[in-house]
Amino acid sequence: MAVARLNKRYRIKYNIMHHHALAIDLGATNVRVALVSRSGKVIAKIKDKTPKHGKNGAVISQRIIEMIGLVMAKHPDARPAGIGISSMGPLDYQRGGPLHSPNIPFTFVPLVEPLRRKFSLPVFLLNDANAAVLGEQRFGAGKKKKNLVYITISTGIGGGAIVDGNLLLGGSGNAAEVGHMIVDTTHNIRCSCKKGIGHWEGCASGRNIPKFFKTWAKAHGKKIAVMPATAKDVFDHARSGNAAARGFLDALHRVNARAISNVIVAYDPELITIGGSVVFMNAPVLLSGIKKYVDRHLKTPEIRVSRLGDDIALLGAAAAAFAQNK
Repeated sequence: MAVARLNKRYRIKYNIMHHHALAIDLGATNVRVALVSRSGKVIAKIKDKTPKHGKNGAVISQRIIEMIGLVMAKHPDARPAGIGISSMGPLDYQRGGPLHSPNIPFTFVPLVEPLRRKFSLPVFLLNDANAAVLGEQRFGAGKKKKNLVYITISTGIGGGAIVDGNLLLGGSGNAAEVGHMIVDTTHNIRCSCKKGIGHWEGCASGRNIPKFFKTWAKAHGKKIAVMPATAKDVFDHARSGNAAARGFLDALHRVNARAISNVIVAYDPELITIGGSVVFMNAPVLLSGIKKYVDRHLKTPEIRVSRLGDDIALLGAAAAAFAQNK
């Protein structure tokens, strides 16, 4: 099977006949291609800017093909099990690529078919958060666990869930879009998806933390001389002792903990790992805030920062390439 089937749970069984997989991580800013061993070692990796100029989205798939060629030229003896793709979404699994993705100028980017034709290998397509949770299970803290969730807090917020050993895809392949759960009903902040108010991503993503801070400060009568322009600025203000920023972080912790509480009652995981640039830059303060305010309705699972870092989606894409469906 080249693409994860819809309306079925994705049960993972690993092919032991191949020692390597090709992994692709396609984001709005960068595209990365890697050759990964069965043990999760990244043997070779290259990165390039995601093409944004051209007649159509095929310019991206063509660049990926060229990058795969560069990687394989350095390792001509490798016999990959397949090609795994971690991609920005939303994804059209039937057509095999991202459709109407908000941060690139192309309506559709064909991924599965061009790569399958060029390399005569099976191609497995997942959104980035689903790939990441697969990477966590295969190579990270989720080894031997059948119920886990991975959450990325970066420019946006996304999630992936494995329940009873199955990677959940949902009817259209977009299950566990946890960034668009409603977690705030006080500040009326419109999400950057433009389709809802009070979404987790609209409040707590790297892109939107400054907006949330500005809204929170106004609501609480806080006068800010210079409003932080980035999430990093907000955390730096708090670390420097700014009272308003420190007060805001408490509100941010409550929002994050509310979202994590929703994840717990939705999926009942044994483990939740979190990652993404916002988390990796501010791990101790964010993790302690979540643990302080998370609901105790169900048993609280282990909650930790992923140790796989920025390579987690690449590793998950490789895991998908090693995997076979029953």
